[in-house]
Amino acid sequence: MAVSQSAHSNDTRRRSAIHGIIKLVLAAALLLAGAALAQSDRPDISFTVTRVGEFLHTDAHVDLPVAPAVVWAVLTDYEGYPHFISSMRESKIVAHRPDGPVVAQKGSFSFLFFVQEIDVRLQVSEFPPHIIESRAIDGDFRVMEGRYELLQDGNAVRLSYSGRLQPNFTLPPIIGTRIVRYILLQNLREMVDEILRRDAATRAAR
Repeated sequence: MAVSQSAHSNDTRRRSAIHGIIKLVLAAALLLAGAALAQSDRPDISFTVTRVGEFLHTDAHVDLPVAPAVVWAVLTDYEGYPHFISSMRESKIVAHRPDGPVVAQKGSFSFLFFVQEIDVRLQVSEFPPHIIESRAIDGDFRVMEGRYELLQDGNAVRLSYSGRLQPNFTLPPIIGTRIVRYILLQNLREMVDEILRRDAATRAAR
């Protein structure tokens, strides 16, 4: 009995050590990935994700030297999202309601060995030319709410985003919030890159 208990204790310690190493590797990978997103001369994005109870809250903003119309065109190009957001495979307007379009999206939350397929329908409400709001009405989130707001400041535009998530799936413990932050920041970064690309193309065509 004593030998069995000792072996069980050793196995528990080994599993704990392995889990600790995996967490460290994932944390280091997330830090490196975050640094890669932040590098170059791209605009700085202020971005935070915090857990409050069962919800993940996102707050972000970025200042862009472009016309508000360019930002609005990209934000509302729902069916074009898969062309410039790498985590999204499909985005289609499937209905038009008095509140605005219903957009069906498919994609994934993925980082290293963590992969979660995403299927969601969003009710989108547009308030031109400054505000776009969305909320999940079906799919893989109990709650998924988002709000974009544009504020012109001279020749620049401040694009702000706030959101609240409660997924139907389970995120990895400890590092789950960091994974969500990485994926959502990557999505926003790719959207900003598309805004800048379209602005450059418009200027070049003049």
